Amino acid sequence: MDSPRVSLRERLSGSARDWLTIAVSLPLALYCLPTLSSGFDYWPALALERGLQYGQSFLFAYPLPIYLPFAPLGLLPDPWPQRIAPVICLAFLAPGLWLWGGRRAPVLAAALLSPVGLGVLVNSNFNTAVAIFGLGLAVWAKRSGHPPLVGLGMALSLWRPTNCLPALAVLLASGWRWRELLGAVAGGALFMVPLTTLAFLIQPGWVGTYEQLLTALLGWAGLGPHLLASAGPFAYGLAEVAVAVAGIWLLRRRSLAEATAFALALTILLSTVGGAYSGSLALPALILVADDIRYARLPAVAGLIGWVQATILLRAQFPVGVVAYWFALQAYPLVRRRATPQPLTVDFPAS
Repeated sequence: MDSPRVSLRERLSGSARDWLTIAVSLPLALYCLPTLSSGFDYWPALALERGLQYGQSFLFAYPLPIYLPFAPLGLLPDPWPQRIAPVICLAFLAPGLWLWGGRRAPVLAAALLSPVGLGVLVNSNFNTAVAIFGLGLAVWAKRSGHPPLVGLGMALSLWRPTNCLPALAVLLASGWRWRELLGAVAGGALFMVPLTTLAFLIQPGWVGTYEQLLTALLGWAGLGPHLLASAGPFAYGLAEVAVAVAGIWLLRRRSLAEATAFALALTILLSTVGGAYSGSLALPALILVADDIRYARLPAVAGLIGWVQATILLRAQFPVGVVAYWFALQAYPLVRRRATPQPLTVDFPAS
């Protein structure tokens, strides 16, 4: 029996429906954007350049070295840092999603214009944008055989360490030659060692300060802090290991990119949920799911439903970050059996 044919006309009409769905969601986006997020995630990097010591605010939620590359923004007069910060985030997020496989314009647009994608930009969340780019670069470089870029991507992924460690475990379990592994280690070290050394020169006790800051995050919204508070660091570590094991198990039936993206999406359940941007870690999985013809429209539809949820949450004055869990659920199709490949055919009008 011949497999069902997908005509070029049908593919084009599917793209038109995606663009229509995105257009329908834009009024909701415009309504939510003013209150979607705080827009201050670039502030810690600025503060370091402007004389504030690391740890003097709970907004320093990550290790000191990852703030240093963006600290020069503090040399610019206001309001230029606030204007430039979203552009920097877009410069990492869009190419990062492209590296993950976001080649079709409607899919990439749906991801960027979703509440979690726009949340990264309006919140100027450097850490999330860089981590998604870094892990995408590592996966792409692993497939294409560029070990130093694998190491660089792995180093950049540590901009969100809690989320990316299970995904990195999946990457490390994908099979390596010694030459590849050494090249990756060298590439990552050439980037991270100077930054870490500079961090110790600036503030020798920053590691202890970071440990104290972690306790301040326990009061934030999200399942991760509640797990830490109720069961302790050991149980939290076991949950991270469980996510890594799930991703490694998926390697047996899916590609490296899909298994890594699935693990990354699951970590949303373990992290703090400070804003809608938290769900952007599921965008690589959502993009890869759309490669299956059965879920080709899922990014646009998930974005529209996400904006409806964000609107309701904001109207109810409930933490909008909860929408992140909706996007984490969109990784589920990756554990299902892939559909039978369907050949692309072109229909010509009858003469």
